[in-house]
Amino acid sequence: MSMERNDRVEPTESWEAAGPVTRMSVVVIGGGQAGLAAAYYLCRQPGLDFAVLDGGPRIGHVWHRRWDSLRTFTSARYCSLPGLAFPGPPDRYPGKNEIAEYLARYATHFDIPIRLDSRVTAVRRVHDGFEVQVTTGTVIARSLIIATGAFGAPFIPAFGSQLPVGVRQLHSSEYRNPDQIGAGPVLVVGAGNSGIQIARELAGGREVMLSHGRPRPELPQQVLGRDIFWWMSIFGVMTAPVELPLVDALTGSDPVVGNRLQQMAQDCAVHLVGRARGVSGGQVITDDGECLAPATVIWATGYRHDWSWLAPEFLDGSGMPRHAAGVGAVMGSYYLGLYRLKTRGSALLGFVRRDAERIVAHLVDHLDTDMTLVPDQETVD
Repeated sequence: MSMERNDRVEPTESWEAAGPVTRMSVVVIGGGQAGLAAAYYLCRQPGLDFAVLDGGPRIGHVWHRRWDSLRTFTSARYCSLPGLAFPGPPDRYPGKNEIAEYLARYATHFDIPIRLDSRVTAVRRVHDGFEVQVTTGTVIARSLIIATGAFGAPFIPAFGSQLPVGVRQLHSSEYRNPDQIGAGPVLVVGAGNSGIQIARELAGGREVMLSHGRPRPELPQQVLGRDIFWWMSIFGVMTAPVELPLVDALTGSDPVVGNRLQQMAQDCAVHLVGRARGVSGGQVITDDGECLAPATVIWATGYRHDWSWLAPEFLDGSGMPRHAAGVGAVMGSYYLGLYRLKTRGSALLGFVRRDAERIVAHLVDHLDTDMTLVPDQETVD
């Protein structure tokens, strides 16, 4: 399919292009696992000109920035993107640098056109295309895949600002290793997979408290010698549409994998406390009435999306993207890698391929059926 440049799409009067203007058929925003999976299927469309925009200095930078001892809770068997198997024994659990290196090798292997240090600051619809403002210029594209993934802005509860100045605070995205942490007790807030892993690591040589809310489902890493995700795949849990009532009832909230909270606390001498709900007198107050005086607080409290760079027409009343299973309400826009976009696996490395293949197929149909270009224009290579 040969795609021609659409010169009918011009910046509106209110749009001030920053730097050079580039035109193409498709732009992918985000060069992580979702963006690379989308790029793989876009590369299989002959003559389709596209680029992947990523704000980081190198491919896999989000993984490189996570804590040193991090290991995936899915085995290497379920860490592959389409077309290239994850290297090494399939039943091991890769570290964060292995994932980052695999993503970089993936982009090179398929010669994916990725532009690094290209942070997108604004997106809006104009005529039959999209204007994408980037720190390096402006891109005008006929279709758009937003693949910024499940991780957005690190979230810290507002009451964190009420802690005394002398209490050091880190979000889990800033934590690297125990050498960062000074003397004194440490409070880890949040008992999901990240919080438990960090608390376990820190408990080796200091007093650690772990704040948790309502109990989460707990799954063993393996059952009968098989990775838990093998069983979940066999029974269709990872690929069944999340909107099915039975699937939603069976899967519920995200489980803790490979760590049982009570057992971990006993084995590692971690003091479990209730949900942190505020600060009073310079101390953290929990739901069960404890008053805690940590020297360091690590907020394993997750992330919140920041969609302020999308024009209002893309968003609903709560500020979230308007889409149906990744097909945007604004014609020609698509989303990938979001939490439970269509299935339980939509935001996971080894399962994003299904959404990527489906979204790119829909996008190509959109471009084929919406060919309203002026004849005899220059083909974009």
